[in-house]
Amino acid sequence: MGFFPPLGLEYIAASIEKLVKKVTIIDLRLEKEDIREFTSGVDLVGVSVNWGLEIDQVYRVINNLPKKALKIIGGRYATANVEKLFHDCENIDIIVRGDGEEVMQELIKKGSPVGIEGVSYRVGKKIVHNPNRALSPISDIYPNRKLRRYKYKIANDDLDLGIEIDSICSSRGCPYNCKFCTFSLNPFGQKRSFSARSPESILAEIKNIKAELVVFVDDNFAVDMKRVENLCDLLIKQRINKKYAAAVRIDIANYPEILMKMAKAGFRIFSLGIESTRDETLKQLNKGFTIEEVKKAFEVLRKFNFLYHGYFIIGNIGEDEQDMLRIASFAREIGLDTLSLSRLRCEKYSPLLEIARNAGYIISQDGRVYSEKYSPQKLNDICRQIQKNFYTFFQIIKILKKMVVGGFLSPKLGAALFRYGLKKLLIKLKRAII
Repeated sequence: MGFFPPLGLEYIAASIEKLVKKVTIIDLRLEKEDIREFTSGVDLVGVSVNWGLEIDQVYRVINNLPKKALKIIGGRYATANVEKLFHDCENIDIIVRGDGEEVMQELIKKGSPVGIEGVSYRVGKKIVHNPNRALSPISDIYPNRKLRRYKYKIANDDLDLGIEIDSICSSRGCPYNCKFCTFSLNPFGQKRSFSARSPESILAEIKNIKAELVVFVDDNFAVDMKRVENLCDLLIKQRINKKYAAAVRIDIANYPEILMKMAKAGFRIFSLGIESTRDETLKQLNKGFTIEEVKKAFEVLRKFNFLYHGYFIIGNIGEDEQDMLRIASFAREIGLDTLSLSRLRCEKYSPLLEIARNAGYIISQDGRVYSEKYSPQKLNDICRQIQKNFYTFFQIIKILKKMVVGGFLSPKLGAALFRYGLKKLLIKLKRAII
């Protein structure tokens, strides 16, 4: 979204800061200075590449880095596209595949990539791939937020809500096995076991966070509801005055007493993966629940004044246009406030690959799934129609009301946001008429 801090790089910085003289983090989304101002005279430059959309910018940055500096590339996109990056960018020395904290420590201590698991490196014109590194459980290392050069606030284009935002990782991995999930397996087919930090460790980190809105970036924050309850008890006892957002499953509705504690502790936003309006699709995706169970869960959830954000997939195997368009009315029926739509993807080790191919679907180079009947353009058109059908005038009023009640917006700021949205809508209508 553009306004989340670079938590991954801050974890890397925290893991190596005692091994080097100085560490600097440069956020290229926000930095106005020439990057050469920061890289002159440095020994090592690490670049995080997570999405293919930014690859052209990344190439320009890497190609302008000092020849004498060691250039190490990491991140999810880099992990999945090792050969491509080495081929396209001769200035890359090492690529870290997977988690980077332990690898970077070993690289700095050893001074060489030879024998270090989880790295690929260049030797003349040859690329050497060391064995994969086993996935480690989460540690209690805190990201180094002191290196931030900016405040991260929720903003879009020319609108700034004035809400400072931060993120925190309290667990890694997920015990569930949804077949569509591109994060369940890493690019080598490894499944990360669920591991979690203690409530006391999370509380200690939260105390050092200045932002008023803290987003838990866990795949599923509510795997262990006893841990969640213990954390809430600590937050309430310590009177920590912050607001929290987290990704959860509909199973959380089975714990109304803990939901009450979460509300008291400051939790305000829940995001839930629902993915489809069809039982057949949910079974195919191995979601572990039915549409009727979703409806029953929201009968409980609607009793609490959280803001609910739902995720749905467009282009599921076997679904037609009516199935997809039904998302808007279903989302409003169960009580979602906002929703996100994503295209179905099948990466290298996805269990959906064989199902998609057998059903005659096409899989693009970047893993997007489509068919002759539902081309990428057609699926994009359906996405736009769902968004249009869902975000009605009354739905927007409902969202603003929840944001005011939840303490995110003052009535004055809510009115300003409404005027901003109305202005954008009028511009779009004018363009459509022209």
